[in-house]
Amino acid sequence: MSSTDGWTPQDPYGQQQPRPQQPEPFDPYGPRDPYGRPANPYGRPDYQPRPQQPGQGYPQQPGQGYPPVQQPGPGFPGYGVPEYPAPQPADPGPRAPEEPATVGRAWRWGWGAFGASWGTWVLMSLLVGVAQVAVVLAFSPSTVDALMNATDPEAVAAAQAAGRTVTARGISAAGTAVGFLLQALLYAGALAATRTRSVRLRDFFLLRGFGGLLAYAVVTGALGFVATTVPMVGWLVQVVFTLLLLPVPFLLLGGAGLGRAFGTGVGLVLTHLPAVLGVYAIFAGLGLASVFTCGLGVIVLGPAMLLVGAYLVQRWTGEPVHV
Repeated sequence: MSSTDGWTPQDPYGQQQPRPQQPEPFDPYGPRDPYGRPANPYGRPDYQPRPQQPGQGYPQQPGQGYPPVQQPGPGFPGYGVPEYPAPQPADPGPRAPEEPATVGRAWRWGWGAFGASWGTWVLMSLLVGVAQVAVVLAFSPSTVDALMNATDPEAVAAAQAAGRTVTARGISAAGTAVGFLLQALLYAGALAATRTRSVRLRDFFLLRGFGGLLAYAVVTGALGFVATTVPMVGWLVQVVFTLLLLPVPFLLLGGAGLGRAFGTGVGLVLTHLPAVLGVYAIFAGLGLASVFTCGLGVIVLGPAMLLVGAYLVQRWTGEPVHV
């Protein structure tokens, strides 16, 4: 029997007794490889989260936490952005009521539009009238000779004979075409009045579709040549074609092509022939009456006639007109 006297024997080789094995901590990603990476990188299909006991966790106080996500609006899918109302279009201003376009309404609107900018209209009528007179004199040398020698009957007869030649009539027809291009400024002002009613000087110089206007000027010159070359029939041809083509300048300035403007213009005249004849007769009578004012009445009558025509063409083609 040996006594150790309180001394505990140890392993002569320095080895210690193994400690009891501790349970491994819970790993939600499952077992790992020797390098510490999850053995199944895509997760464990057999893993089930630990059920949370009632009453555990942090209770949420009323009013705390994240606000609920709004449902996405119609215009913003998936982001929950609040929907804002679409901007309202600007008020285009008063428009002429949707009533039948009669000669009486066109007459009242035309004179009202003339009165809204009467000073501008009178100024432009004077400028265009003076320019047209200068063009007529420049393209009619025989007329100038007759005026310069008005006291000499033989010189006047010679000038008249020179004016009856084909060359002189061709030059005069070219002057007619140039005169229309000057008158197109007034057409542009009348068309602008249907959009703004009160016009400014710059509105007269916005010649949209100038190529079509130039072609129409050639047509008017050709009609003038036929009228002075072919007796009687020539004048009838000029009157008929001028009547049929009355809406064409407005359509060209409105952006229509040459062929479409001619076709639409003739169609409008034939469809509304009574109204066109009525307007034509009224202004023809007023034009004859202006002779007693030494032609000064044309300064007012010309713009009014174009304004009435612009109103009718716009309404017949479905375009709006400002009151």
